[in-house]
Amino acid sequence: MEETIKGIVIRATDYGEKDRIIDVFSPFGIVTFSAKGVRGNSAKLKSLTALLTYGEFTSRQGRGKKVLSGGEVVESFFPCWTDPKRYACAMICLETVEKLFKREEETKEEFVDLLKSLSEITYGENPLATCDWFVVRCARKIGCEYDGIADFDPDTYQLVSAIADGTEKGVVGATETDLFSALRALTLCFSGEFGVRLRSLKEAERIFFGF
Repeated sequence: MEETIKGIVIRATDYGEKDRIIDVFSPFGIVTFSAKGVRGNSAKLKSLTALLTYGEFTSRQGRGKKVLSGGEVVESFFPCWTDPKRYACAMICLETVEKLFKREEETKEEFVDLLKSLSEITYGENPLATCDWFVVRCARKIGCEYDGIADFDPDTYQLVSAIADGTEKGVVGATETDLFSALRALTLCFSGEFGVRLRSLKEAERIFFGF
């Protein structure tokens, strides 16, 4: 029996000569698929298993795992691959859901937020502000207390609060340095409360600021 879900590829791991394992963030949590032969030059499902791909994934049950059997790409977010800053912001969003949310967990709201954020990061004017917005939304969802930011950096806390409120006025005039400080502060909260660290933040810092 086959089943189909919609989702976004948040991790793709190659194994063997032509196979790949993909983790897909869906409205029902993170789902893992084994994709056989998809790295071959003429593989029909190759594009469906690429990182960042939003699509429909059809699978059958194998021996203790879901085996990808078909599907269709809805959006590839291709401009992210050609713009380092957009790509870095997208990777932060993907790692955030990978680290904060579980398998077999209802994540309908978070899925919509991720899809909206990736679209805005890809085609919008301020990908870093969108990245901040998404991370703040996730922090609220898991009950991460970020009020403590006010104790050591009131200006950054004010910016985080404005982003959380979703007001465009709140980020007018905010520089990339300001927005990145907000990200750093939030990830420190993740680390302190949940032991979660975002490796993609370091690479994003290098891309944005050269160090």
